[in-house]
Amino acid sequence: MNAKAHLLGVAGMAMLLLAACSKEEGQPARSNDDLITFNTSVSRAENTTTQTLKSIQVYADADGAPMFIDGDVATKADNGFFTFATPQYWPTGINTVRFWAFGPTDIAGLTPKITADNQYFDYYTPASGTDNPGAKHRDLVVAYSSVDRNSATGTNVKLDFHHAMSRILVKAKSGSMDNTRLITIKGAWIVNPKASGQLAFDEAATTTSQAKWTTKDDVAIYGLQLSEPNDLTPTSTTTLIGGSDNSDLLLIPQQTAKWNMAANGETDNAATGAYILLLCRIEFKHPGEFHTSGGTTPGAIFTPTFPEGTPEKDKYHLHQVFPDTDNYSKEEFGYTCVPIDINWKPGYKYEYTLTFCGQNSGAGVYPPTPLDPSLPDGEPAPDGKKPGDLVLNDPIQFEVSVSGWSDGTPDQDGDVNMN
Repeated sequence: MNAKAHLLGVAGMAMLLLAACSKEEGQPARSNDDLITFNTSVSRAENTTTQTLKSIQVYADADGAPMFIDGDVATKADNGFFTFATPQYWPTGINTVRFWAFGPTDIAGLTPKITADNQYFDYYTPASGTDNPGAKHRDLVVAYSSVDRNSATGTNVKLDFHHAMSRILVKAKSGSMDNTRLITIKGAWIVNPKASGQLAFDEAATTTSQAKWTTKDDVAIYGLQLSEPNDLTPTSTTTLIGGSDNSDLLLIPQQTAKWNMAANGETDNAATGAYILLLCRIEFKHPGEFHTSGGTTPGAIFTPTFPEGTPEKDKYHLHQVFPDTDNYSKEEFGYTCVPIDINWKPGYKYEYTLTFCGQNSGAGVYPPTPLDPSLPDGEPAPDGKKPGDLVLNDPIQFEVSVSGWSDGTPDQDGDVNMN
């Protein structure tokens, strides 16, 4: 299973005209001949782009002087330029200026703490929950540039905005090429990623925009119940989290260990270990109206009524193998999961593609209990089954693909082994 890094295109360039002048005492003098302008780019053509970005917040300081642009908001005008209310000019006699900027400016809960001495955002917590929190997530872009007046093109400063969050999608497909395994998914969630992070600008950092994240220990759940249960096929993938319903997640970049299922004498980390949780049902489709040899498959059995004259080769019956109950019911769904190690980097998109009931994969393991009380109801595990036990004979097999939002050479490419 490979995690291949592919690059997405860069959005078009847009000129940003800055215009606001401060007369505050202690500010460096500025020449009216040195109007500061910006040209900007955003590092991918999805979510926030130079076309969709309507406003940015800008900070700037000069050596030996206080902030002379202090969180001023520049708004896009009808002509496509961004402007302040009044002009900003390059400080007279100052050669080097540091610029910080971010957008959009209306992200709820995002609090900049940017001064000449420290540049960071207070701890930020994207919306979480079991009812599509991704619809509330915003694509934060940040920019940093230290500019030498003598090397700038006139007073035109280039600001390259980079995506600060990690974008997460979950997909699934059937591995049953003969369609004898029928898998229906009713909901999907990612459980226990770290929920909060502080983003700081650091000139020594190696990440884009010299920005790095520090996380808290709090964790959360993210995902949704599908509007209609979705039948998986072996020929195409089905998107469970992400896509047209605006449910893709924009979460804090982080490293988080997977749920270890208390194996080999370890202490169970169910409260903090990460896993993908699924509400699903699984049926096995067998030829004939009954078994002729080879024993039986467990699970409540359903045999359709076939019209008179139906050839034997077209007759079949179904076993409900998950959830494991005494009844056959299309309304019954149960919870299964697969543990995941998280290593999300800012500006990258991670797609988890799960394969159910393939040649070397089954349907996951029973999840930790109790589950989040806001989750939809599911059938309980049968007697004798405990968290970490296999739902069928094998765990779910799946791949993780990694796509870069940024231009440049991908820094992640290799095998990702998932249980």
